[in-house]
Amino acid sequence: MEKIGFDTGRLGPREFAARCCAAIGVSLPYAEFADIWCDIFTEKREVTGLLDEIGRHADLVLLSNTDVLHLDYVRSRYDFLAKFGRLVLSYEIGHAKPARQMFERAIGLRAPGTRMIYFDDVAEFVSAARACGLPAEQFVDAAKLRRDLERFGVL
Repeated sequence: MEKIGFDTGRLGPREFAARCCAAIGVSLPYAEFADIWCDIFTEKREVTGLLDEIGRHADLVLLSNTDVLHLDYVRSRYDFLAKFGRLVLSYEIGHAKPARQMFERAIGLRAPGTRMIYFDDVAEFVSAARACGLPAEQFVDAAKLRRDLERFGVL
């Protein structure tokens, strides 16, 4: 549909809502569409609970394919985004993973003399990160994340 255009900032939220509603043949007020569109998130506390511990040893950068509605929704309901020092967001930079530009933007934020490790639940994105020279691991669950972080010497 139009999701990639929304994720890369080429479509604004109201235009995206109108196109989605037209595509499925419904008429919804914008606010109702936004509520439905955003009602997909559940905090994984076993993962977000690790962020403070990781943050004591490393800078946290979030690299996300997302849209402005989802980001605003998550910010308004969860506090874990504040634990990330920097956000690399597809709708702000005009590219979405697995595009090289997403990873290059994140790599450009790395302080000299430091390393960066990338985690994602999508195997294709892990492969794309590796192709850009980033050490990367697929996220499966909090236990594997912890093991990977320990193996990389972060925890």
